[in-house]
Amino acid sequence: MNKRFAVGDRLVCRQAGYFSPERLTTLKMIFEAVCAEAAIPSDAKGERNALATRLLAAGETIESDMMLVVAAMKAVADHRLALTTSVP
Repeated sequence: MNKRFAVGDRLVCRQAGYFSPERLTTLKMIFEAVCAEAAIPSDAKGERNALATRLLAAGETIESDMMLVVAAMKAVADHRLALTTSVP
């Protein structure tokens, strides 16, 4: 009854509250399409999480589905570039 939530849980719940079920369905379809196009395997959790986070953030302000696809593809490119240019 008095379940405690972590700070991250609150942020996800708060952020998800801004999207209608239809919008979430659209974001999921875009996410899956971009993962397929960029050949991101289902076990690449880091890359998929980075993409999902950026897509949710973009989805708050970008209305156009096509612009969301562009933003998602840029997120994938940025993530991959960061991985190749990071110094060990």
